[in-house]
Amino acid sequence: MPAEPVDWPEGSELRVEAVAPDEANSGTREGESGDDPESIAAWIAAVEKIEPMIWAEGEREEYERYREKVRQFNLEAVRMQMEQMPQGDTP
Repeated sequence: MPAEPVDWPEGSELRVEAVAPDEANSGTREGESGDDPESIAAWIAAVEKIEPMIWAEGEREEYERYREKVRQFNLEAVRMQMEQMPQGDTP
């Protein structure tokens, strides 16, 4: 089932295709990108078209507060894990 609403003509069929785990998150499949000069130039051109993110007022500060909250959470989680390790097993 699609993750979001679709507007397909009546009677359309949905094709389901298995995707290997390493392909699921990459955005490209084996052979779709290369390391030849033309492929590299195409990637550079695509990246240069990406527009910079524009923050609305207060968004950057909210984002930085969130990052700090996550950082503190992770530090505490690691501290707790290290406390639970048997003596002598600490890095």
